[in-house]
Amino acid sequence: MKIRDIRLTPLFSKFKTTYVWAMGKNLGQTTILVEIETDAGVVGYGETAPTMTSPQAIHTLLLTAKTVLLGQPITQITDLMKQLFTQNFGHHYASQSHPRIGNIAFAGVELALWDALGKSVGLPVHALLGGKIHDTVSFMGFVQGDSTEEVAAHASQLVQDGFEVIYLKAGHANDKDMANVEAVRKAIGNKRLRIDPNEAWDLMEAQVMLQKLAKYDLEMVEQPVSAISGVPALKALKQSCSVPIAADQSVFTPEEAHAMCASGAASLLTVGLHETGGILGFRRVAAIAQLFDINVCLHGVWETGITTCASIQAVAGVPNLDDGNQIMWQLLEEDIVENPDLTPNGGKIAVMSGPGLGFSLNEDAVGRAAEAYSKKNGMAVT
Repeated sequence: MKIRDIRLTPLFSKFKTTYVWAMGKNLGQTTILVEIETDAGVVGYGETAPTMTSPQAIHTLLLTAKTVLLGQPITQITDLMKQLFTQNFGHHYASQSHPRIGNIAFAGVELALWDALGKSVGLPVHALLGGKIHDTVSFMGFVQGDSTEEVAAHASQLVQDGFEVIYLKAGHANDKDMANVEAVRKAIGNKRLRIDPNEAWDLMEAQVMLQKLAKYDLEMVEQPVSAISGVPALKALKQSCSVPIAADQSVFTPEEAHAMCASGAASLLTVGLHETGGILGFRRVAAIAQLFDINVCLHGVWETGITTCASIQAVAGVPNLDDGNQIMWQLLEEDIVENPDLTPNGGKIAVMSGPGLGFSLNEDAVGRAAEAYSKKNGMAVT
């Protein structure tokens, strides 16, 4: 089982409604579909989610996978990823010199390798990782909307849809944040409420805002201050407020996870496959957090159902898994995963039992998203 071909297809997918967050408003997202074909004709799929990084720069890095991986055995995933990082950065994993861009770029390659390997042996990826201990994975209801009336109405609908954890973006003007949180709390009753300012606040502003917002019974606040400020700012914030803190953009690597957990600065790690470089990196971070009795919450970025399926495979055997995990494919006007149906039932999605990552693609949807990207950016498929 050797790698015969690698194909990269940049995609642009529109959102159903405008995505509103602390960094502005977005109409859609860019991802790069990664296909790895074996000499037996098996094709594994993954995706890279550039998010805040230039898709063109990420695409250039991904092209090196062809020179490094072609002709190599599909079974040697750890070594193949080591070779890929060494070729590009002179180091065998995402060290402090390139933790963000390296992991973000090559996560899609690792996911495609796992998908191809699982399909080749007829097993779901979670079985290759030691099996599952969860039959379902629980997700949050992600509130969308621009006005306070819109977010309150959507939050109410999410409760009706069966979500126990409601997740609200913050980091707007302070008075708008206060109004939104108050309105959502009224709309959801005693359901669990989490907010994410996306690093929008400085330390003092975060302390003031969380003191004011605490009366709305927040379950946690995710990365309220800049990730650049690191452990000290989160630790100072945790010591001065009653609301539990989740570290998000502060943690990409196992070293960062250890430093964060050992500091006592965070009660939860919100981290995903794209930050950690794939399934293996995520599992390393989760294992470190478990040593400190800290749970991990799947982080959502602009992604398709491919990442949802891969994430479920990754966490199926993780004991310290949170029950308000993040999900993002539902924001899309059209997803590229054809089956299984990834719509949460009572906030839960069943762990897939099919081979590989457990999904099949809608090829027509892929074609439409590729055409949309080409029209928007003019990048050719390679």
